[in-house]
Amino acid sequence: MRAPPVTPIVALAAAALIACAGRASSGASTAGAASAASSPAVTADEPQAVLPGVELEGLSPEQQRAVAEFALDEFCYCGCPHTVSSCLREHPGCSHAPKMASQAVRLARGGATKADILKQLTAYYAAFDRRAELAVKAFGPALGDEGAPIAIVEFSDFTCPYCRSFRPQLEAFVEKHAGRVKLYFKPFPIESHPNAVEAAQAAEWAREKGLFWQMHDRMFESAPALAVDDLAEHAAEVGGDPEDLRAALAEGRYRGKIQVSQAEARNAGLKGTPTVFMNGRLLTDLSEEGLEQALRDEEEWQQHHGWTRD
Repeated sequence: MRAPPVTPIVALAAAALIACAGRASSGASTAGAASAASSPAVTADEPQAVLPGVELEGLSPEQQRAVAEFALDEFCYCGCPHTVSSCLREHPGCSHAPKMASQAVRLARGGATKADILKQLTAYYAAFDRRAELAVKAFGPALGDEGAPIAIVEFSDFTCPYCRSFRPQLEAFVEKHAGRVKLYFKPFPIESHPNAVEAAQAAEWAREKGLFWQMHDRMFESAPALAVDDLAEHAAEVGGDPEDLRAALAEGRYRGKIQVSQAEARNAGLKGTPTVFMNGRLLTDLSEEGLEQALRDEEEWQQHHGWTRD
């Protein structure tokens, strides 16, 4: 049986109510229904029509389709009752839909399916309301301007090759955005890695002596030469007392501090190293583009106490 017709005003009100009810406090949730768009229908078989203005070059047809399906189903976080695709097609003034689409493209390029894209973007936006409280007072000084409003916390391991390869990118990002961000390094040694715990303790010893970043750089540059004799040599090279470092390692002087850091990281969602937080918000895309978007979004969130509404 066909339902009785409804008036246009009631229909529009119902569409808006459904869209709002489907949203989390800070953004949007998945919606299978079409938005209140008035443009001609498009389908995922026409990715460029679904995603006007979005760079899809380099994506396979399957990857383009995954992004298109996401954009047709997911509401935009700009605050309107429209999907990402509808905002791209009908609201050229919307600044949020292009960001969401670009993020989806990066994820698809990395092999993410539509379900993966939805999962990761949902986690990304949920993190704005679910921030970890990370202690940094005992883990200074920060790299960069101590007065910068946005704090990046990295949990890292001196013996981890991924941490070693990520380090130049992260430090360059901090330098590029001087005055906007600062970086705190917190230890998360992977205990199955040879010399990981000893290297983490050596870093905390150096922090106490006011030599942290010098020792940090020396150890990353010298890895995997991080046995006790190597660490003592590194300590002397940065101006510290190598015998005092040997004694600290023998006593396990900084082991408790490191264990507290490890427990905090696990509670905050760490799954491996490096793990990075921005103002307590867990970041999952550590590409250069991902960090840039995370910073822009964080600054927008802090300035407006939420998202700007287009």
